[in-house]
Amino acid sequence: MKYGGVGMAKVMLVIHSIISIVLIYLSLKQMGKFAELGGAFGSGAMNTVFGREKGLDKEGKITVLFGVLFFVSSILTAFFISR
Repeated sequence: MKYGGVGMAKVMLVIHSIISIVLIYLSLKQMGKFAELGGAFGSGAMNTVFGREKGLDKEGKITVLFGVLFFVSSILTAFFISR
């Protein structure tokens, strides 16, 4: 089925690419925040004297949202390409 002369697969590839770029940017931006030696492995500056900070900050929640969107767009893109 065509969507305005452009296949849905191409539309989904563009959307998936945009989500991928934003997710990479957000991940790298958060890594810069925890730029100690252990920051690349998920530790580092997040550990405080009294333990890890509870919950995610606003950027962390947005990163999780884009991770979920990436997962969903991966499945949808594969579905539309296979048709």
